Amino acid sequence: MGLGSARAQDARAGAVASGPRRRRLGGDRGLTTLEWLLIVAAVAGIAALAVVLVQNVVSDTSEQIAGNNARKVAAQLAGEEIAADAKRLKDSQPVNLVTWDDWIRYYDLRCKRLRITYGDAGIHVAPNFTVPPHAVRQRITDADLARINQSGESYRASCLVS
Repeated sequence: MGLGSARAQDARAGAVASGPRRRRLGGDRGLTTLEWLLIVAAVAGIAALAVVLVQNVVSDTSEQIAGNNARKVAAQLAGEEIAADAKRLKDSQPVNLVTWDDWIRYYDLRCKRLRITYGDAGIHVAPNFTVPPHAVRQRITDADLARINQSGESYRASCLVS
């Protein structure tokens, strides 16, 4: 086999490898149009997924902020209602409240329960149900209930929520 026959063999091998349906192995022609289209579609899909994820996170966060604010307002209103209940006349008070000591424990506990009920809103509860020291063991009267939160009196009823 001479030099001419080796060239002819190489030419035939090249013709087979570079035929119309085959790509040359090791060639530097780059990616075909279909391959580029698949890459672009994959990148676009990932970008769309990222946008959806960001929108969901922003939406969830805004709902939590709005929900916490509403719950904090609800806790403040509940605290005001407890304080208003504490000032009602004797007939409107629970039957088991006989002395001022019972009254203090009952409303103090109701106020503190707000911390449990609305704890997820990040509230702080400050109960303030007090009477003069000499009255703690005395029976509750309508006249004393009317003195609660009056100027110059030491009968106090408040359930501050912040």
